[in-house]
Amino acid sequence: LNLESHPSLLCGVFTFGKAAGCHGAVICGSHTLITYLINYARPFIYSTSLPPHALHCISCAYDTLTSPQEEERRHRVFDLVHYFRSRIRETLSKEENGSSMMGSSSGRIYLIESPSPIQALVVPGNDACIATCRDLTTRIGKFKVFPIRSPTVPKGQERIRIILHAHNTRAQVDSLVSLLYQSLLNQQSNNPYNSKSNNNSVTQGIIPPSRL
Repeated sequence: LNLESHPSLLCGVFTFGKAAGCHGAVICGSHTLITYLINYARPFIYSTSLPPHALHCISCAYDTLTSPQEEERRHRVFDLVHYFRSRIRETLSKEENGSSMMGSSSGRIYLIESPSPIQALVVPGNDACIATCRDLTTRIGKFKVFPIRSPTVPKGQERIRIILHAHNTRAQVDSLVSLLYQSLLNQQSNNPYNSKSNNNSVTQGIIPPSRL
């Protein structure tokens, strides 16, 4: 949003957890603000400082995050996100029995808008959401995906949480989307699984799935 230099900005808070893999945080602001916090901020006054090894870990983490290798990995994962979104839209929009699975109305399957490597596919209904994840994890695939069920999310907006990584490949995304479509199609038609159909659908032209 380019708010870093906005005149109304009091300070910036930067945390060292999550992506940096460390702990702690820093507040960046004017000399007046920092002086005030040093003298009057009770959580700061009555807490201990980070040990030297923690500060060194933070420095190394930022050296790594800003390296050319990590920049290349970021480009790779966001390219994979774009590919995943285009493939799943293309696949779930295919016509089956005169209608497609994809849609944005109530009771329809749709992909939530997000540029993040954490993607969410809405599969309405706790039972359907759980069954699809179970299929992808154990029954017809080996992809680790997670159901987000109501009441954690509103009823009818249950979703599958899919996380993409820089080490994943387009072939793995193709396999995931193919198996996801197979699972949803079987549920939609209410056909029971059988070993013969499973073996044929998984082995013909689909690589062995890896974790996403």
